[in-house]
Amino acid sequence: MSRNLEIAIEVVATFTLIVGVALTSYNIYPMNIYVSLAGNLLWFIMGILWRKWSLITIQTFISIIYMMGIAKIMMG
Repeated sequence: MSRNLEIAIEVVATFTLIVGVALTSYNIYPMNIYVSLAGNLLWFIMGILWRKWSLITIQTFISIIYMMGIAKIMMG
């Protein structure tokens, strides 16, 4: 993968997480969960590309927690 694409993913992932945190701070629910999950999945991809076990681990657990929240929303 080219370094430019890697940097682009990193920037988009960071921006996405910042937007997710902003949505949470303004209590814009459930959009905050969806946006934050997208940002975490992008950082998970970066962890795989960089072969960083710590990044992969934390993003896996955070993404699972967000998915559990989405499942709760969908089940009513």
